[in-house]
Amino acid sequence: MQPRISFTKLAVLSLYIVISAFVPAFGQPNPRQEKLLNGLRVLMWSQPSAGNVAVKLRIHSGAAFDQQEKEGAVCALAESLFATNESREFFSDDLGGSLRIVCNYDYVEIAADSKPESYLTMLETIAGAVSSPLIDRQSTDAAKARVAAFIAREEKTSGYAADVAVQKRLFGTFPYGRPAYGSTESLRRIDFADLRFAYDRLFGADNATIVITGNFPPDVAYRAMRRYFGSWLKSDKKIPATFRQPETPAAGSQVLESPENGAAEIRYAVRGVARSDRDFPSARVLTKILEQRLRSKAADGQRANVWVRNHSNVLPGAIVIGFSRIPGGMTAAVTSEPPKPGTNDVVVNALNEKITDAEFTAAKNAVSAEFNQYDVATRWLDVDTYKLPGVKAVQNSFDSVSLADVQAFADKLKLQPVASVVLLGQKASN
Repeated sequence: MQPRISFTKLAVLSLYIVISAFVPAFGQPNPRQEKLLNGLRVLMWSQPSAGNVAVKLRIHSGAAFDQQEKEGAVCALAESLFATNESREFFSDDLGGSLRIVCNYDYVEIAADSKPESYLTMLETIAGAVSSPLIDRQSTDAAKARVAAFIAREEKTSGYAADVAVQKRLFGTFPYGRPAYGSTESLRRIDFADLRFAYDRLFGADNATIVITGNFPPDVAYRAMRRYFGSWLKSDKKIPATFRQPETPAAGSQVLESPENGAAEIRYAVRGVARSDRDFPSARVLTKILEQRLRSKAADGQRANVWVRNHSNVLPGAIVIGFSRIPGGMTAAVTSEPPKPGTNDVVVNALNEKITDAEFTAAKNAVSAEFNQYDVATRWLDVDTYKLPGVKAVQNSFDSVSLADVQAFADKLKLQPVASVVLLGQKASN
C-alpha cells in the first residue's frame, strides 16, 4: 500500500519547493532576469522598503586588454565617461545619490545610486554615457588628468612600487605584469583615438550586465531599460581573453631603490589560479593560513605589515607575500628568521608545514565571513564576468572546501617558481 500524504502536507511541500527555487543559498531572492535585443543582460531586485535605488553596470572586459606601452587606456576610457566634475556632482547634487567608477584587469563598472524619484534620470544619464560617449581631445585630457593624479600619488609610495615591480617580475609583459592604471610614461602615449579604439573593441552591449536594486517598480524600470539602453550597439566580435603565457620569472631577488626614504619593502609572488578555477576557494583559504603563519613569526610591531594576498582574475593571477614598511632598510628584523635577498626560504618554509585542523577551521571561517559580505549584485555580476557556474554553485564550492583540498593546493604551489623583489629605502641603499 502506498503511503498517503495529506493535502496540507502536500501544499507545504509544494510551497517549500517553490521558495527553494527562488531563494539561493545566501538567503536573497533570485532577480528578475531579462535580456535586451542588443544582448544587454538586465537583473532587477525590487525592494519597496529600500530608501534608494542602486545601479551597477559592468563591462566584462578591463585593463588586461590595454595595448603594450599604452597601459591605462581602458581605465582612462572609464574615467572619460564622466570626465568633468560637474557630470559627477550631478549624481549627488541633483539625484541625491553618488557615482563610483571601478576599473581593473577584468572589468569596468559604473556604480551609482539615487533617490527613488530620480532613478529614471539616473538610468538615462548612465545609458547616454556608455552608448554614445563623447570621446574627444578635451574629455580624453580630463580623464588622463584624473588617472595621472592617482598614479602620481601612488608612484611616490614604496608599497605601490613594490607591488608593481613584483607583478612585472612574475608576469613580464603578460597583462597582469603591467599596472592596470598604467604609468606616467604610458599615459603620455595615449590620445583620444586610443580610447575610441578601446571603446569599439570592448564596450558592446552584449559584453555588459546591468543590475538595479532598491525601491522601484520593475515593469517601469524594464521599459526604461529598453528605451534608454536599446540603442547601445552590439560588439562586432567578442575579444577573447587569450594572451601568450608569461615566461618563468628570473631566479633570485631583484633589488631596487624605494621612492621613499628609510622604508624597505619585500615581495614574493607565485602564479595562482583563475577566478573560475575549482581551486579558487582553496587558494583563498591557503592565503589566510600563510598570512597567519608569517604574522605569528613577525617581530613585535611588524605583524600588521606582513600580509598575503590572492589575486585571482579571468586568467590565473598571483599569490603575493608582502613585508611592508620595514624600518631602517634591510637591517631591521622582519621575522625571527629575516628574509634574505636572493632566497625564497620564506615561501618554502611557509608552505612546507602541514596544515592543521585549527589553521584550516580559522582560515575557512575568515574566508566565509568575507565572502558573505559581498552584496547580491556583485555575486551575480561576478558570475557573468568570470563565467562561473552560478551563484549557488559558487557558495557551495566555498562551503565544501576541505582541509585535504587546501593541502593539495599548497603542495602544488610549492612547485611554482617564485618572483622576488626587494625595495631598499634610499637612506639604507646609499
